[in-house]
Amino acid sequence: MNKDNKQSNNCTVPSVHPWQIKPQPITNIEREETYDIVVVGAGFAGCVAAHSAAEAGAKVICVEKAAEVVGHGIDVGAIGTKLQKEAGIELDKDLIARLIYQWGQSQANYRLIRTFVDKSGEVFDYYYDLARAKGLKVSLNSQNTARSDWDELEDRFKQFRTAHKFTDDERHYRADGKFINTDFVEMVKEAAEAHGAVFAFQTKAEQLVREDGCGDNGRGRVTAVIVSDSKGYKRLNAKKGVILATGDIGGNREMLECWSPICLRADKSVYTRKGYNSGDGIILGMWVGAARSRCYPAPIIHAVNFLPLAAGMDTSWLTVNREGKRFCCEVAWEPLVTNARMNAPGNKAFAIFDSRYPEHAKKQEPSKFASVSESELRAKVEKAVQSGHIFKGQTLEELADVIKVPAENLKKTVAQYNKYCDAGYDPEFGVPSRFLSSVKEGPFYASAITSVLLAVPYGLHVDENSQVCDEDDNPIPGLFAIGNVQGDFLANSYPVTVPGLNHGRCLTFGRLVGQALAHGMTINEYYKLY
Repeated sequence: MNKDNKQSNNCTVPSVHPWQIKPQPITNIEREETYDIVVVGAGFAGCVAAHSAAEAGAKVICVEKAAEVVGHGIDVGAIGTKLQKEAGIELDKDLIARLIYQWGQSQANYRLIRTFVDKSGEVFDYYYDLARAKGLKVSLNSQNTARSDWDELEDRFKQFRTAHKFTDDERHYRADGKFINTDFVEMVKEAAEAHGAVFAFQTKAEQLVREDGCGDNGRGRVTAVIVSDSKGYKRLNAKKGVILATGDIGGNREMLECWSPICLRADKSVYTRKGYNSGDGIILGMWVGAARSRCYPAPIIHAVNFLPLAAGMDTSWLTVNREGKRFCCEVAWEPLVTNARMNAPGNKAFAIFDSRYPEHAKKQEPSKFASVSESELRAKVEKAVQSGHIFKGQTLEELADVIKVPAENLKKTVAQYNKYCDAGYDPEFGVPSRFLSSVKEGPFYASAITSVLLAVPYGLHVDENSQVCDEDDNPIPGLFAIGNVQGDFLANSYPVTVPGLNHGRCLTFGRLVGQALAHGMTINEYYKLY
């Protein structure tokens, strides 16, 4: 093997990575423009930042290497909104902040989390009013995303009704195949343009410009972004600052191999397009002295089990690996089950249930099961059996043969699991009795557990103002990071306890940083938070 390479995860990768090699400054610049604020990235966070800054009176340009705005997903998390209050939903902000922090094993920046928790409701309400005025419908997604009573479970399983969506129906996608959130992002872009913001598409940020020889840490402000488009290189001066909103690292295999290799064991990636989600903001920042997040990535990886998908409800079944053995806590599909499956032998697992699945589903999720009749559910499952999405056997031995797991192991696992179900107590993984669903009456069924990668939030080291910092924790003047390139907010595992959290923090910090920077201030100075 070449000495300049090293072996990692069965893949040869360079021993020196692009973000470690600072390029020579681009000098063949043919054009120059000056703005107050340059936003890099026209996704959820970037468009909100551009709108907020322009609304506050700043001269703003938002550059995006794609040909249009990007709007992924469905849910937007917020706490203390008008819609929640109208629905009688009361949320404990202290508890929510504490649980998000605990999900990250105390590695994230608590002040960033606290700012989201305290300000997200106010920010969402502003865009709720704007969306309504623009003809967009807004509703709570508390039935399909946040389970209506999961806030009453023990802390490790809690899930609050924080998810909002910019539609009032059950669609996930528009007619053109784009996610529903695209409606919101397009609306915000148009609102930003109405305030004078400029959007430049198919324009790639190539380098940041940082002054030398001044500042407390020996380096000065970030004052410009060098971009490239069809006409060549252009310098965009930023009198007040640059906001990086360049997205996640899910499309950069080299970064995943280095920082989040488990993501490479997911079955597929939903949001990533070739050439995008490539960690551009991390590279741009590190080239001018920025540090990476102090935390490990918190990949957003969801499981898709066919039964809940078909029935419109979330259910928890006995889960076994390819050896026919139970190996994880089956509650809250992601990340508990997805993480466990991706580290299971052969990266394979199955959910096992018996013919009484309508009864079990009703016990687990009574409010969701109420909208699906038993005959309808059975028809969907049988259709899934015919299509090969669900496997069926008249006996456990027959089912084991179909899914190719050792029959004796599966029978022993089922027998032990049934004892836990009968006792209403799971000493191994602590699954609450409500979610223990015995496997006794044939025919028996199995569904493959899938792991679907949505995004890998991981970015630059920031302070409580979302200002990018160097390795010595000194803020870099004029440089901010929001959205998935904002580091230190999430760590280790994505906290599904707050559905819609990632888009919620994009919305919240996009607005807070945009407004504050337009006034030449940090978040704390402008909003007097701390």
